[in-house]
Amino acid sequence: LSSQTLVWSMTEGGYTNVQSALAEKGYDIIKEDDESGEEEEDLFGRIPKLEPDEAREKGKQAFQDGKYDKAIKYWQGGLKHILGSLCSGPEALSNQSLSELDLTLNLNIAMAYMKKEDYQAADRCVDKALARREALPSHLITKALYRKASAQRSMRRLDDCLATLKDLLEVEPSHAAAKQMQQEVGREWNKQCRDQKKNFRKIFDKLSGEDREAEELERKERGALRERCAVRWTEGDIDSEAFVLGSTPACSGKDWGLALSRTVVWAVEQLALEGHDCLSKDLSRAAIWFIGASSTCELRWLRPAELLKRLPTVQSLELELVGFLGEIDPDNSRVPDPKVNDLPEAIVETQLEKRQALLRATKGTLDEALEQGLVFKDETTEVLPQVCFIAHPQLHRYFTEFHPAINWLIKKSVPTVIIGASEPDPSWKQDEHLLQKLGATIVVSKRESPYPMCLPGDSTVKKCSHIIGFRGGKAIERDKLMNAKIELLSQDYIVR
Repeated sequence: LSSQTLVWSMTEGGYTNVQSALAEKGYDIIKEDDESGEEEEDLFGRIPKLEPDEAREKGKQAFQDGKYDKAIKYWQGGLKHILGSLCSGPEALSNQSLSELDLTLNLNIAMAYMKKEDYQAADRCVDKALARREALPSHLITKALYRKASAQRSMRRLDDCLATLKDLLEVEPSHAAAKQMQQEVGREWNKQCRDQKKNFRKIFDKLSGEDREAEELERKERGALRERCAVRWTEGDIDSEAFVLGSTPACSGKDWGLALSRTVVWAVEQLALEGHDCLSKDLSRAAIWFIGASSTCELRWLRPAELLKRLPTVQSLELELVGFLGEIDPDNSRVPDPKVNDLPEAIVETQLEKRQALLRATKGTLDEALEQGLVFKDETTEVLPQVCFIAHPQLHRYFTEFHPAINWLIKKSVPTVIIGASEPDPSWKQDEHLLQKLGATIVVSKRESPYPMCLPGDSTVKKCSHIIGFRGGKAIERDKLMNAKIELLSQDYIVR
């Protein structure tokens, strides 16, 4: 199905997806625009399903009148009708007529977006139109590819444009307009390449000396930031600066406890290098929280003694682990934490050269832990943690569940680090955007850790292998969360 219109139904708990199989791919949302309020729209500003022919004609008239947003809505209304037809049964999926209508409406939407100079959206619409390319006649395929090439040319993605035109001419070698565009874009691409080479040579010649001076200055500044930070690496640890420069590899990751503990310390250093020195060497007492903790990850693998070794000026380190609520299985059922009954009831103390780490585990959400007195308050202020960690959160699966905690952390401006996984987990591609949608200000952009937790025998399979840091921002409230999720789905992000 190339039509990507989202269909929702109202239930007691809110909006739910009608077709779970289609939900995995993401859908366009029909939103209210400046021309809403007419009789064709419902009170949410959405166009109802329209017969494709009716949608095509109404959209055509709106397009001719220069009302491009309205035209898009009409054509999307036709796509909703097609989607409903395709959901009627397997036989509908092979209906060539529906495929052709779907392509036509998507190409019309692409044309409207091009009029609005939103070429990226136009490009996406053509991709949707070609999603069932094998079921389309060649003349419609070439029409779609030509529109895609036009959008790419407008975005100055000339190499992509040439690839699309090559595809088109393989379908229809005699396509005159495509041949002409190929010649024109080929000349533009060659000129662009020549100009880029000339500019690069000039820039490199001019800046080579300046770059060396800037690099040396930056190295000194980073050294000063490291000196103020409490982190001190020990023998056998990775040289952080060498890792960034690519001159030393990441650790083997076989010792998961050591890897996780090192990643926590490395993240504190990365915050300091970005100007957020949450753990300076002047602090003798520090608190670190772990939200959404589990008995199979943080509690099992975290080593307080390894943290103390790399934070030598900290005399007392308080570790608060909050969570142990289990996981949600593919059927959306809560599976309890397998070792929740083995949680330590008392504070666990670790001693290292007259210094101490105090670890406490609390079952529940952050809100529940706060009600139990997690934050100490004196007469004037509340004592917040120096830094907070959320390890392997799978934000796409627990987006709603993590909202209250992230909301609180944003409002309290607590430096917070997401420790994410690698592929196939989607966190590397989308967690930064999900956090921004929740209102967080990113202060440490996503970066690979030199201390991943690797699968024994296969170092390409990694866990807790990168970090993203945020601090403060403009948190969205609970009543805005559904709108945020709908916007993310419309942009092809996966959230629950």
